[in-house]
Amino acid sequence: MIRFLRLKVHQIGRATKNSAFLNKYFPRFKDRIYWAGDRQSFARAGFIGCFCMMLPIPFQMILGSVLAYYARANIPLATALAWITNPLTMWPIWYGGYLFGTWMLGTPDLFHASQGIVIGSEIWFSDVFPYIWQPFLIGNATLGIIFGSTLYFLINHFHWQSLRALLKKRPKRS
Repeated sequence: MIRFLRLKVHQIGRATKNSAFLNKYFPRFKDRIYWAGDRQSFARAGFIGCFCMMLPIPFQMILGSVLAYYARANIPLATALAWITNPLTMWPIWYGGYLFGTWMLGTPDLFHASQGIVIGSEIWFSDVFPYIWQPFLIGNATLGIIFGSTLYFLINHFHWQSLRALLKKRPKRS
């Protein structure tokens, strides 16, 4: 089974790298930095992926991939981190960002004041959304910058070689 999965991943990767569309509009797409990368490439991808994960927009994965291309970051990592917000997790994540935004701006939580109004309805967009869009957007964008910066720092400044050396120096238990 594992051999089959490795073969499929390799076939998908080869088809992606040989795509006429991608090679026409993204000429550096085959560069090794986008797929294997180095620590700096992974750090940039960590920032981009976490930032795009928190943005309350559709198609975060595509935005993360395009930003990773232009920032010369690892595309698979940026894309995978943007997948953290999926249809099951986006509502609690974005609501947490909204609460953070209300705390930052010092505004009341008007989301709960709209009980009885269907979210996404015409009445909700005309009566509730004009009051909550600023804390919603600012809170999620700020948390995206905070989480992305934290992950960037952890990846960029954490030396795996130092960890390996530390583990090798440990005395073995008998």
